[in-house]
Amino acid sequence: MSWIAWLVAAIVLVILEISTPGIFFFLSLAVGAFVAAIAAYFGVSHWIDYIIFAVVSILSIFTVRPLFKRYFKRAETAKSNVDALIGAEAMVTAGISPSKDGFVKVMSEIWLANSDEEIKEGEKVKVISVSGTKLFVKK
Repeated sequence: MSWIAWLVAAIVLVILEISTPGIFFFLSLAVGAFVAAIAAYFGVSHWIDYIIFAVVSILSIFTVRPLFKRYFKRAETAKSNVDALIGAEAMVTAGISPSKDGFVKVMSEIWLANSDEEIKEGEKVKVISVSGTKLFVKK
């Protein structure tokens, strides 16, 4: 392949990488194609171009790709709304029993709560789940 064809292949691979963010596989292949384009520009044999492409791409996959993945690691999304309540500590403001709902104060809000155990007013509990406007809590 001519050096222009290798360069076009590298550009196409970069465009593919942009359309699949976070994978960095096509970028590794683009690096191999770019190095093969440089080799072809200096007139090396065609079969050596392919070997250079393969070797540099494989090396890039095992070296550059992990670096990019670590650097561009996606941040974990913060919990919001009712999801933020799960695992939170709450204070029982009205006693709870398996047969009777009570109330808990969590993050400065009062919520209707249910539990499968007897919990007295003033005890601290942990929010296990949220169902509509009711929390399920445990000691």
